[in-house]
Amino acid sequence: MKKGQDVKEMLKKINSDVEYKEDYIVDIKKTKVIMTASVFPELQYSSNRHHVGLLNDNSLTQLCYKLDIGKTYINKCLPISQELVVHNLSFWLKEVKSRNVMIRTHVGYRDEPITVRAILSDRYKRIDNQLIANKSIDRILNMGAKLQYANYDGDSLNITAVLPKIEGEIAKGDVVQAGITITNDEVGNGSFQVKPFIYRLVCTNGMVAPEYIGQFYAKHVGKKLIDLNEDNQGEISIDKMFEQVDVMNNPQMFNDLFNEMKKAKEKKTTSTEIVKLAKQHNLSDSERAGIFERLGKVYGDTFSTDNYSLANAITNLANDESKSDQRARFLQELGGQIIFYQKPQYLRQ
Repeated sequence: MKKGQDVKEMLKKINSDVEYKEDYIVDIKKTKVIMTASVFPELQYSSNRHHVGLLNDNSLTQLCYKLDIGKTYINKCLPISQELVVHNLSFWLKEVKSRNVMIRTHVGYRDEPITVRAILSDRYKRIDNQLIANKSIDRILNMGAKLQYANYDGDSLNITAVLPKIEGEIAKGDVVQAGITITNDEVGNGSFQVKPFIYRLVCTNGMVAPEYIGQFYAKHVGKKLIDLNEDNQGEISIDKMFEQVDVMNNPQMFNDLFNEMKKAKEKKTTSTEIVKLAKQHNLSDSERAGIFERLGKVYGDTFSTDNYSLANAITNLANDESKSDQRARFLQELGGQIIFYQKPQYLRQ
């Protein structure tokens, strides 16, 4: 696995970020896009008082979605003429129906400008990283878990821990340990999830079990919000998460997963199917070559391999420090799907 961030420093950053994050419920029709000297234009909005924040790629994409206009065209215009971008957005803001949206902002450190992090529905359920991190880390440590990986980028969170007391031997000398992985995103790019995690000691690979096995899944969709100060929906979801965390401390659930991993050693996948798999899941040429290399082959060789070896070749790619947290996570999940689905070529992204 990748090294990740120091947990204490990560918690310090998460907790300090809270005072710089502000949310507003505003009428989208009352917003206005303004040209800037920066790459992105600003969004002017009001909620009891005047506010202006710099859009970023995420919030601009979401604004385009709210206005039902193509982001591809806006992306094409942005580096050439911000004026054209502002003209298009302003036109459609005048045409859009009046409705409330939630605007999530970061007010910036010192002289940094306000950033519009996200433009979301007024039914967006705020299950924020501060709540999750502070409560879940204490809970899993009390279970005897060992924190294995942590990452926080201001918007998304990944906490992964192993349970050393729950382990299994897939083959002689090939020991795996049970674990828990918790992920969340605050700006509309992912749900709050708790999934079983499997850690292979021999090569420090990590694998995420698919969505249908022992998962807690909470979408960021809740009741319509008028007063953000009265919103406690996130805390309710955290309480439900604890129930699933406790379930994952059950050795029987992981014994079932370990048995599936043993069975995967008997299932075969051909090199042709691996190439199809790489194409279907948009793996890069270097990632595809890395899979073949880890199987002791080169691209173009004709062979078959067992699904367990294939899964480990893919999850080992996630150990590359140059991979983003999101990409590493994707590779860990893809490896898990290969183990637990019958046909790798039919995997879903």
